[in-house]
Amino acid sequence: MLLFLDVISPIPEIFLIEDNKVVLKRKIIQNESEKLSDHIFETYVSINKDINLSEKLKKVAMTVGPGSYTSLRVGAAFISGIKISKKLLFCPISIYDILTFKTNKANKSKSGIFLCSGNNQRFLCSINKYNKVDYKKIESDKNITSNQLNKIFYNFKKLETDDKKLKQYKFSIIKEIIANVDRLVFTNNNIIQPIYISNNKILN
Repeated sequence: MLLFLDVISPIPEIFLIEDNKVVLKRKIIQNESEKLSDHIFETYVSINKDINLSEKLKKVAMTVGPGSYTSLRVGAAFISGIKISKKLLFCPISIYDILTFKTNKANKSKSGIFLCSGNNQRFLCSINKYNKVDYKKIESDKNITSNQLNKIFYNFKKLETDDKKLKQYKFSIIKEIIANVDRLVFTNNNIIQPIYISNNKILN
């Protein structure tokens, strides 16, 4: 059984996946005013009590950013504790992975992801000519340009832009994980490196 933790969506959730299906999903907080750190361990304990998760868990995965610094830090600490104590395999899920799932090699550079995360943080992510992700933290919707992009996938709400030719499609992180679970790469690496963006640069 795989435990997948999504901490980059506005409301963090835990998903349990088995045989390429979600067998359990549970919101860790009910609204953005609650603290993830106050509820994540009690949520895990509750799930473990319900289905004896400790005996069934084989692998863990987590979205690693960009997103709220606090959510990423708490999520990384939580997953680290589980995978180290139980010697589980781990897979980090990045925006690059999501873009790879959503696009093919030919149109990856023309597509981007508009991500709404905790604490009302928003990011426009796209692939540059070096096949790396450029992250742009959106502070204001005014004068947003999508540069070379002709398609954007968004997780919560559309990017507000004057670009009338830009096509926007909603996507679900968990649906992408389920559809591509066989492509996930798990290792025994104990280091989790969340992607936190400040001044449009990655801070590790």
